[in-house]
Amino acid sequence: MDALGQICSAALQQYLAHADARGLDTIAALQHANLDPAHIQKPDTRIHGQHFQTLLHALIEQSGDPLFGLHTSEFVQPGSYNVMGYIAMSASTLQQALSKVSLYEKLVGDMGTTQTTLDAHQAAIRWDCLYREQPARQHLIDNVLGSWVRYARWLTGNDQLAPDQVWLEHPTPPAAQVDEYRRVFLCDVLFEQPCSALVGPPQLLQQPIRQPDPLLLSTLEAHAIQQLNQLGVDTNLSQRVKQCIQDAIGHSLPRKETVAERLGMNVRTLHRRLADEQQSWQKLLDSVRLQQARHLLTTTSLPQADIAAALGYSDIRSFQRSFKRHTTMTPGQYRNTPKDTQINS
Repeated sequence: MDALGQICSAALQQYLAHADARGLDTIAALQHANLDPAHIQKPDTRIHGQHFQTLLHALIEQSGDPLFGLHTSEFVQPGSYNVMGYIAMSASTLQQALSKVSLYEKLVGDMGTTQTTLDAHQAAIRWDCLYREQPARQHLIDNVLGSWVRYARWLTGNDQLAPDQVWLEHPTPPAAQVDEYRRVFLCDVLFEQPCSALVGPPQLLQQPIRQPDPLLLSTLEAHAIQQLNQLGVDTNLSQRVKQCIQDAIGHSLPRKETVAERLGMNVRTLHRRLADEQQSWQKLLDSVRLQQARHLLTTTSLPQADIAAALGYSDIRSFQRSFKRHTTMTPGQYRNTPKDTQINS
């Protein structure tokens, strides 16, 4: 099994389109990566991640462009994301489109995972790249965040749409490269950050999408779930309930009745089917709250009272008791613990 998993060939096309536009020898790069040019034209073809990384390194080296990944974002289109791109087109708002990413991003590939954190003041859309080797890692992060912003502009018809800040884990580059990042993102770009993310006001996610189509959305999601099942990716109810909880947290405490209705069942059926998976509503709610709390404690300076409110706790003491029960640490202790230790807490 390839340690880097797989990638859908459709996701390669951005990189190859940019390389062709720059006059690079893409055939040589594909041959170097042991990839058949005809084979990768089939959009549902799955490619080994190691071959993709080899291709990416070859294109970066040929280009001599330290911002090759950032510049590939110019070529994003719906097909770049497999069926997930068309699901986003059919959603009603950016937030609804984004809520689908975590569910279906495995259709695009195993390059990384997306996490959205919301509170009353800030929305952070974080992408954790699973590729460790440089320069592929940096260029993948630049491509993904740049593509998100460009695709969101296209979905909303707003060419000036931008987050307040972009966070990048990369070392700070020369000033001319910083300016280029700002040109693409139309906002401040901060380097050497604890994670790579788009950060802005929660209202940004309420931007309407130009042509929502609820009926088509339902059809496309059914197709996406079928594709995930064919790939052997878990699409159980627990995962979908967690996603619904994540979508709601930051606005109000999610209600099981609302989630059950969204999933097309009543509360009794929801409880029964979760029990069949050895899960419960409370366990899933606690899991999402803990994940969000960890993120807010390590990446923001929000007071604990604000975090408690954002996560739907009745008061700060309830939040502190719950956090300590799950981690054996108080929120304050966790916030002051070195990052490597936090991962295992």
